[in-house]
Amino acid sequence: MSTAPDPSNIPPADEVAERPHPLTPLAKSWLGLVVLIGVASQQFGQLRSINLDVAQYIWVILGVIIVALLLGLAVGWLQWRFTRFVVSDEQLRIEHNFISKRSERIAFTKIQSVDVQQAFIPRLMGLAAVHIDVGSGNRPPKIEYLSRKRAYEMRDYLMHRASGASVTMAESSAVEVGDIFHDRSATDRSVIAIPAGRLVASLIATWGTVILLVMCTVGIILVVVTRSFGVLGVVASAVLPSAAGVIQYIVARVRNEWNFNLLVTSTGSLRTSAGLTSLVSQTIPRNRVQAISITQPILWRAFGWYRVRLDMVGMHVEGNQLKADVLLPVGTAEEVPKVIGALWPGFDLSAVPHNPSPSRARRIRWFDGHRLWWGSNADVLVAHHGWLHPTTSIVPHARVQSVRLRQGVVQRMLGLASVQAHTTPGPVDVVARHLQADIARNLAITELDLMRTARRHGPSWLGLGTDAHPRAAVTVPTEPEPGTPSMPWEPVNPPPSHTDADEQGRG
Repeated sequence: MSTAPDPSNIPPADEVAERPHPLTPLAKSWLGLVVLIGVASQQFGQLRSINLDVAQYIWVILGVIIVALLLGLAVGWLQWRFTRFVVSDEQLRIEHNFISKRSERIAFTKIQSVDVQQAFIPRLMGLAAVHIDVGSGNRPPKIEYLSRKRAYEMRDYLMHRASGASVTMAESSAVEVGDIFHDRSATDRSVIAIPAGRLVASLIATWGTVILLVMCTVGIILVVVTRSFGVLGVVASAVLPSAAGVIQYIVARVRNEWNFNLLVTSTGSLRTSAGLTSLVSQTIPRNRVQAISITQPILWRAFGWYRVRLDMVGMHVEGNQLKADVLLPVGTAEEVPKVIGALWPGFDLSAVPHNPSPSRARRIRWFDGHRLWWGSNADVLVAHHGWLHPTTSIVPHARVQSVRLRQGVVQRMLGLASVQAHTTPGPVDVVARHLQADIARNLAITELDLMRTARRHGPSWLGLGTDAHPRAAVTVPTEPEPGTPSMPWEPVNPPPSHTDADEQGRG
């Protein structure tokens, strides 16, 4: 007589259970193997002290490596054998049953972003890891490893379910996905792609490279003039560490930003993909971006290049790497509006008024006082500063968390003050510097009202609701804007000079 199966052991019809890729143990073991080889090479001298010749030493090391590799593969296989992930109609469940049982349940409605990371060796093996961010601030759950195609399909499926779309795994898998060099599905729209030549040239055009070239030139001149090997040693000891630092910086940036692509996905989110040895694809949910900055180092000015960075909620740390905060590594003046438009469709930076700081601010900032300006309308607060590294920072009122009014001793003597809008920690710092004191107080008070109103009735491009701004932006009691910049993020033309008495009288 046959026994009916236990209904509790039968998965629901809408659940799909899978294990990671069978090559996962090997993909996880390669790093430990490299570390073991490095340790063995360091112990060469100690083994030589017990009268082992080179051949015997090599056989001992090979034996240790083989045993350690087999043990690592055995443990990795057991972990793979007792790990599975289950996709149901409402959640993703990742189960780890090796030694101890642990189950991670991730509701689709809680998913904020899904990233696909392909380290160098797994990438060569055709494998990728899927990292799922649920906005908790802790290390995100991950699935290691899936085949590259399966990882792309899983990412697209999870993002569709997180956006509220009702799709099946089969429907998501039917869409053509990317390859080993590019992570771009058939439904994705490319916004920008950075040429490799421009990226390398922008990294060379930095102050570190200029200082290194000056040091080398001075060193060569000293050696030629003195004809002394002692001077050569001094020059080498000064130049080589600097050269190593510059080269390390350039290599790191090339490794992380090579083949940079910015895409708009079918769910409406942004996705960046970049990497030389490793390929990292990161999803940028628009509703988690707090502020952006547009910078143009002075050495880039001749080429017309800009860099766009962002503050984003939940920029968690993965290993030793921070979740990427770059929206445009290096782009032209025509590409900056494309990137901002992809992030905030409908936002027009040129509609924000430009209000320069009073001329007496140059007594404090004599080098860039004429470049200080700020602007505010019903949607955003904008601040610009800098000469060697001019930066324009933009924050929507709905993303401002608090406002700080600052007035130092010298500022108080000159009747100036600065206003800082606080957002989440990140590279963007929004500070309207050295405003007329009464205007700064008015801006700080008005910003508090605007940030509360914008959270309830923010602009449509921010995704908070319909446009409804019952209170206008700051009214500035100064004369009309003295000039119009060629680009909305560049400084206005220097205002005509005024006496301090005239400025105070207008206040």
